[in-house]
Amino acid sequence: MRLPMMARSRAKTLTMLAAASLMLAACAGEATAPVAPTLRTQERTSPFVPTDAQRALVGVVDGTYTFTIDPTQTQTLQLGASGLYIPANAICALGTSSYGMGTWNDACSPQTAPMTITAVVRNAATDHPSVEFQPALRFAPSQQVWLYMAVTNQATLDATKVLYYCNETGCLDESQTDADLKSYVDTKHYMVFRRIKHFSGYVVAEFSAGPLSLDASLSF
Repeated sequence: MRLPMMARSRAKTLTMLAAASLMLAACAGEATAPVAPTLRTQERTSPFVPTDAQRALVGVVDGTYTFTIDPTQTQTLQLGASGLYIPANAICALGTSSYGMGTWNDACSPQTAPMTITAVVRNAATDHPSVEFQPALRFAPSQQVWLYMAVTNQATLDATKVLYYCNETGCLDESQTDADLKSYVDTKHYMVFRRIKHFSGYVVAEFSAGPLSLDASLSF
């Protein structure tokens, strides 16, 4: 028996709504990567939060982490209780892209071949955990790569903390010249995080008006 036109239209609408609900539920179940922050506040909740088991390992995670990745796919790399989020096609082609101060915002072709990333974590049990990445590379400025550094629950964590970029000459707060690289602090989950545009070394430290010297507690 054919339904009246109004009834058929209503049935079709209900069917479409049900299908849309199922699609949304499926997408929610597939979403595993952290969402890059967009608000420009100093203190906010980190989208990357370690589990209790991962948090319990803080203090014994100093060491070397090696990952072989497909740069054409989105990656979330776990570094103990810390982490690194790399969107698909964010890594600039190795060996052919420019690198160095003044090039971080240059456009580049993406790396397509599989590659290995090595991360050395130090001082994880202190107020100043650090990580050094190899190889030296940079990321396409159109993509947002985020580094999340966990500190111990006993650390003095407040809005004075910042993720400094470090090299062989010292450390500096890159947000002083590039607002995209501002640090964020999640005092509830003991995380310090920010966008990064290249691989080198990074360390959690207090805000400073100028470059931060590498001393024994911050050395790489």
